[in-house]
Amino acid sequence: MPKIKLPEKCGWLYVLQQKQTDYWGFGKHIKNANIRNYLIKRYILPSLNKDQTFEHLYYGRASEISALEDHIKNQYGDQLLVLFEKKLEWFVPDSGMNGSKIVEVVEARCKVNYPNIYRIKKEYLPFSPSNVFKNITDDPDKYLEYI
Repeated sequence: MPKIKLPEKCGWLYVLQQKQTDYWGFGKHIKNANIRNYLIKRYILPSLNKDQTFEHLYYGRASEISALEDHIKNQYGDQLLVLFEKKLEWFVPDSGMNGSKIVEVVEARCKVNYPNIYRIKKEYLPFSPSNVFKNITDDPDKYLEYI
């Protein structure tokens, strides 16, 4: 495989299982590359659960990450949880969507439409605040693999 060359603006797509409810969900983080702080601020602190992790994690061109997230929302919108009239990025429990199925959807779509999205290598998953990608942009081949 050729070396991975990252575009200038990148983002994350994550798949997680909420520890309190066992619901599976997904989301993106584009604003900055610090996925560790995002996990802490968005999921660990509000839930008071330091064991929350991202089970699956993808990194790549920000525009492709956004398009992929939009695809999942549009394709599976009727299976997403609604709370206070707001559709969330969590699958309803009886949808049958779990981590494996979400990964299958993500990776099938990436293979066809999003060549600049890469999978985080298994040895760095699940991602928790103790795992830090210090030089992901300097050495992408260390952390990323082709889908």
